[in-house]
Parts: sequence; structure tokens; C-alpha cells
Amino acid sequence: MNQHDAVTEAGWPLDQLQVIGVNHRSASAETRDRLFLDPAARARLQHTLKSCGISSQVVMSTCNRTEVLLVADPPEFTRRTVRRILAQTAGLDEAGLESEMVSLRGSDALEHVFNVASSLDSLVIGEPEVLGQLKQAHREARDLGLVGRELELTLQAAYGIAKRVRAETAVAEGAVSIAAAAHTIARDLHGDLHATGLVLCGAGDMGEMITRHFKEKGVEKIRVTDRLGARARQVAHRLDCHWHDWDALDKVLVQADILITAGGAGRFILEKSAAKHLIRARRFQPMLAIDVAVPGDLDPALEAVGDIFLYTLSDLERIAAQGQSDRREAAEAARLLVVQATESFLQDRAERAAVPAIADLREQFEFLRRQVLSESPDDAEKATRLLLNRILHRPSIALKQLASVTDGAGTIEWIKAERLLKRLFDDKEPDLRQIHQEQGEDK
Repeated sequence: MNQHDAVTEAGWPLDQLQVIGVNHRSASAETRDRLFLDPAARARLQHTLKSCGISSQVVMSTCNRTEVLLVADPPEFTRRTVRRILAQTAGLDEAGLESEMVSLRGSDALEHVFNVASSLDSLVIGEPEVLGQLKQAHREARDLGLVGRELELTLQAAYGIAKRVRAETAVAEGAVSIAAAAHTIARDLHGDLHATGLVLCGAGDMGEMITRHFKEKGVEKIRVTDRLGARARQVAHRLDCHWHDWDALDKVLVQADILITAGGAGRFILEKSAAKHLIRARRFQPMLAIDVAVPGDLDPALEAVGDIFLYTLSDLERIAAQGQSDRREAAEAARLLVVQATESFLQDRAERAAVPAIADLREQFEFLRRQVLSESPDDAEKATRLLLNRILHRPSIALKQLASVTDGAGTIEWIKAERLLKRLFDDKEPDLRQIHQEQGEDK
């Protein structure tokens, strides 16, 4: 019996643990979009699953995955049920969804959950958001009374390995996107960014994307300006911030601890001579200038101006590429930790599941011990002989029955029995043929 069988037969329902759904590895962006579920839709899905008998479940839905983690039996019926409900929810053809669906079970499902929690199955390895999304899905399911003991144990173990991965590897270190690279540079320069002022000059998509990232990270003082006031208003509306006419650029720049330029008009917004006056007006407070415009909006000579730190799109791309490379290397060590954690979890559950059986065995042997002592209280030799015979009585009968059913030694069942006895009494090789020949009589 392998570890998998031991866990299952002893009461830990490993085969009933499943992950069913779609993710960025299995499904197209269109399918993932149609299966994306907001909190209200997730709750409706969970009530539907519960009505079908799936009462232990967690539903996680992000832009890159919609997956149901569950414990239910029978597994194949459960998989078909979840597939049908997901297809109905998204208005998809059930057969078509089958080809894009991930369906994992047992130890594979367990390892997948550990990888998701550790950000090793993410589109961007090491992204911190996914662990929070998993915990949110866990809380939602728990509030609905849908997290049984097995799922709770699984998720708590997943959080533990996620913490180890972040503590013992560099998988979450280094910026891996242009926006993240810009944010990292700004944080290194200014420290806490909450009170910093950010100015976006130009309505280019790249500049808006980076600015949005800063806003999501807590930067509140954001201003937008563009040569066309209408464009500035549109971007400011999307970012929920203030906008200014282009004529006010000089006054706005004085408030820019972080300047992001994305106009690409072909002439510089800020040249070296004007930058010197700007720094004096800012009382020599450092400014991070990020130029992602093509062609550039900022004079390259700004690098020579003290207290202005100029980064171009090429600089950010290089930092992001290095971060991606570093994370890929760290991911190998992190995946090894996940594999070890999976094996350790299964072994722990198997050992815990064996405790009741061990207690029962000890209780039976103790009953036999008291019985023979009552029959032969003053004769140690007779008592031990009686005890030995009675302990071996049932195993001897079982072995004889096994021999008669399997035609004796050499069959697979007989070999398994020999191996089991060897594991239990490995001080010497057991001889089942001799045991089979002996008559275990109860005296």
C-alpha cells in the first residue's frame, strides 16, 4: 500500500480533493473573461454547487483563473457537475469547455493549490496579489458555511508553504513589469509614496498604465495635463484625479515628486536649462522623471541636473527583464519546496489517520494480555505461550485463507502480504510458507 492509498483508506479523503476550472495555462482569454465572476456571481455559483451536493468548496475567480477547489464524492460525477454548471454560468458549450478545463485530483490537486498560493502558477511568477485573492475566496466560502475540515486543513497548509516560499526564496523580489519597475525606483528614491505628488504629462497609454499602478499602490496626489485639454480630462476621469491645462505646466511641475511623460510630440517638455530653475523652485527636493514617450519628452541632458533622476522606457524594460530572469531562477527552488511540502502534508495526514487503528490494535492486545494473565497468573511460560498463540490466531487463519484463494506463494497478493510483514517486522525476513504450515492453536 503506497502513501496515497494509506491516506485514502484511513479516512483522509484525498481522492475527493479536486480542482476544477480554467486558468491562463488551459483556456483562452475569451473563455477566462466569460467565466470571470464578481463576488455576487461567485456566491450564486456556490449556492448552485451546494444544491447539487457539493457542500465543501471554495471558488476563486480572477482575470487569469476561475477554479473550484472542493472535496466531494464520487469524483467523476462531481467533475461533470461542476463542468455543466460552469458552462451554464458562462453561456459556453459544455463540450467546448471540456477542452479548456483543468481537472486535478488527489495529490495533483493539492500540489496545484500550494503552487497557486505560492504565486508559482501565476502569469507573473511571484505576484503578491494571488495569495490575497485566495484568502478572500476562502473567507467568502467560510462565511457561507462551505469550508469543511479537509478544505480548511488544505488551505492553512497552502498559506504556510506560501510564507516559506517568500521567506526562503527570492521569487517575489525584483520588478517584473514596466509599471512595477517604475514603482520600485520611486520607492527607493522617496520611501513612503503616500504623500508624494505625481504628475502625468501626456495621454499615452503607457503613461496612464504606469500612473494607474502608482494609484493602486496608494499614491493619492495625482495630476494630469496634456496639450489637448479634452484628452487630459478623459484620462483624469478614468484615473479619478485632477487635471490641468497645458498652460499651467510650469506650476504643476513644481509639485511633481514623480514626473511621468507620455506625450511623444517630438519636442521636449523639459530641457536642461528649465530643469535647473525647476529644481530651485522645488527647493532642491529630488524628482524622479520617467520618460516613456516615443520619441522622448525629456531632454537626455537632465541626467546632469542634480536632484533629477531620469529613467527612460529602455531603462524600465531592462529592469523588468532582469526581474523576470531572477524570479524564474528563484522559482525552481520554490517549486522544490512545494513538492516537499506536498509530500510532508500527505505523510502527516497518513500518520494521523493511522492513530485510531494503532489504538484499536493496542486495545485488542491489552485485552488478550489481561485474559491470559487471569488464566495463568503464576505461570509466566504458559501465559506467554497462550498470549503468543492468541495474537497469531487470526493472522494465521487469514494467511491460510489468502493462500487458498491465491494458490499460495508467488502471487501478487501473497508478495504484498510478505512485504507488509517485512515492514512490520524488518529485523528478519518473514517466511510465510512456514507460517502457513504451522497450526496456530489457541491453548
